Amino acid sequence: LAHGRAAHWLSPVCSLRASRLSYIFPSSWIQVCNPGVGGDRCIVTRAASSPSAPAQPIISDAPKTVAKERKQAKKAAGDSSSSTGVPKAGAVQPVDYSTLLACAQELQKDWVPAKVEQVVMSDANTLALRLRAPVSGVTWLMLSWHPACSRVSTNPQAPPRGAASEAYSLADTATASLSGLVLLAVEVPQAWERVVALRFGTRPGEAPTKNLYCEIMARYSNLVLTSGTDAILACAYQVGGAMSSLRQLQTGRQYTFPPVTQGVPPTSCTTLEDWRSTVTRAAALVAAAGAGSGSGGRSAQGGAGHPVSAQAPQAAGAEVQSPAPAAGFFVDGATRAFTGVSPSLMRDMCEAAGVAPGARVSELSDASWTALHAQWGAWLARCASGAWAATSDDSLSRYSVVGGLPRPHTSVAALLEAYYGEVQAGEGHAALHARLAGVVANALKKARGRVYAFRQQLANADEADAVQKRGDLITANLYRIPPGAASVEVEDWETGASVLVTLSPPDPPVQVAEALYKRARKLRRAVDAVTPLLEAALQEVEYMEGLESDVTALAPRATAAAGATGAAAGGGSSTSSRAPAAEDVAALREVQEELVAGGYMKAPADSALATKAASKAAKASKRAAGKAGGSGSAGAKGGKGGKGSDAGGGEGFRRYTSPGGYLVLVGRSNIQNDTLSTKVAADTDLWFHVRGRPGSHAILRVPAGRPTPELGDADVQFAADLAAHFSKARTDSKADVLVARGSAIKKPKGAKPGQVFVTKELGNVVARPDQSAAAQAGDG
Repeated sequence: LAHGRAAHWLSPVCSLRASRLSYIFPSSWIQVCNPGVGGDRCIVTRAASSPSAPAQPIISDAPKTVAKERKQAKKAAGDSSSSTGVPKAGAVQPVDYSTLLACAQELQKDWVPAKVEQVVMSDANTLALRLRAPVSGVTWLMLSWHPACSRVSTNPQAPPRGAASEAYSLADTATASLSGLVLLAVEVPQAWERVVALRFGTRPGEAPTKNLYCEIMARYSNLVLTSGTDAILACAYQVGGAMSSLRQLQTGRQYTFPPVTQGVPPTSCTTLEDWRSTVTRAAALVAAAGAGSGSGGRSAQGGAGHPVSAQAPQAAGAEVQSPAPAAGFFVDGATRAFTGVSPSLMRDMCEAAGVAPGARVSELSDASWTALHAQWGAWLARCASGAWAATSDDSLSRYSVVGGLPRPHTSVAALLEAYYGEVQAGEGHAALHARLAGVVANALKKARGRVYAFRQQLANADEADAVQKRGDLITANLYRIPPGAASVEVEDWETGASVLVTLSPPDPPVQVAEALYKRARKLRRAVDAVTPLLEAALQEVEYMEGLESDVTALAPRATAAAGATGAAAGGGSSTSSRAPAAEDVAALREVQEELVAGGYMKAPADSALATKAASKAAKASKRAAGKAGGSGSAGAKGGKGGKGSDAGGGEGFRRYTSPGGYLVLVGRSNIQNDTLSTKVAADTDLWFHVRGRPGSHAILRVPAGRPTPELGDADVQFAADLAAHFSKARTDSKADVLVARGSAIKKPKGAKPGQVFVTKELGNVVARPDQSAAAQAGDG
């Protein structure tokens, strides 16, 4: 925009640069004037219809440094989208307005009315409500304000209990306020904005007494509980005046909606020509801003979806130039011009219309514009009718609510939980793994340091004879040592050679000799004292190396969201040898309990609650097993829960099937290794462990009536390869694996978890870790 005393009128589309805000006003008049002398301040007004009509100021601010704005825009834009504005493949897809509206309409249809039976805060970013509806049954409504996985979704499975977040004030307030109420409505109170309102009341047909507002806005997501009059009762994040001058969210204040985002409503352009013109001009403005900031046409976004200005202020008196319409990308133009439109939605529309998502507006033919506008109209019709088509593509980590992807889903809410729940669980898994890996590495470093120190002491103990001999030489030659001498040359009676003995004046030679005798006795005692300490330190190193191997095998998966939608409603699932992430997390928590019990780390804040929850679950499982009559597996020594049974957490083992159909179980942690070797393994089962290296225990189950495989069989080689893979020898080309029967495995009294001894070996198998089934599947 030009600076100067003259007023400039622009129509129909204009982008304004200010220090904080940027707007696009189709079909309106914008007046920019500078009342100052030096051109350091401007006043922007919007006229009702023409320059003669009175106008009201909408922005009054000094134009800040252009470079600073562009730097902030580049930082806000991040790297989740390509230079065409289309999201990168594999990136976590954020919830947009269309997805949120589809989910709200689905919840309104299937779960209203529904009674709130339970409220649980399963983690620091998720509140779960247990709903019971007359027709739909029971489900958990998941409300998450996670920075990357904020969502509103449903999950038939109960959330995990025992987290310290259950003691948060939000959880207490929500439990006291919502338990026993009825969900009366689920709606989007602001058109084209990502806010969902859940209304709760005593019974259907009455006015709501509580409201729950879910603001799904990436890192600005929030959850606000209010009274029936919208007085704030609790917030996930409280926002004071020092944090925001636009809106405060604090207990006792009145709730207000977030500021509206840039652009105009999608329904404002009723004809193809208006819609095409608006998108084209907006794309050109975005391209001009990207070119000016040196990003090569990359779209620049402001925080929370607000765009930055499209042009830098021009010199005073310069004529305002409209940017070239052919400069920008279609996705950029549609996203910036209209509210409620996301790059993911426009990508889906382009693919449905047969247009490349990265196409520029100048590359689109009239037929392409017509096809795109038809998809635009179909999307508006879906928004009005609620006829959404949830689909996903696991290979691209994508989902869509307007169809077009290969895997169909019957529920939008279940799809969202499958997609984002896996991502959020993966982040928690990675954080727990990193914390435990650091603890194990630190403890292993200290243990190895103690081994080095003890070995040095034993090496020094070998000098005891030499020290005593120096004392003997001094004692035998006392008559030859003059008073105050610092050294004396004496004859070694064993070799006959002359030896120079150092003294410590003014101490007399007798005292020096006595000190040498004392040191020699101390060095000899050190052998007896340090030897058991060295053995204990070596055992601790071996134990920590085993833990290190377990933690390494439980590292998080490389993919974040790929395959997460496969288990959603209506989507089916794919078969894989990889264990579910939940089992890896459970094994990591076992490692954490082991480290806490050993004094290697402090107990986390939620350990007491988690232990209590696990105890309740174990008691419930025991009661259920008692009612069912419980039975051990074939080949057991007998007795419920005894050796040979699957009791004691057998569901957490890694499970594989050998070429001959035998079941192979591999432990994930020391606790599971103990259970596997001492409780699950039957006398006739084969037990495997890499020789001389830390690693997981593995057993090959031999059912009753089947012959035991010989050492050269493919089934034994299969199990041995797995045992070598889940060990410190996983990177070796070959590794020796010890094989024994289950009856030969014993647990020493007082031994640490995972430590056993073998009374009789069957033999040795040369395993190839890289050829194991786990290595081929990328497991562990």
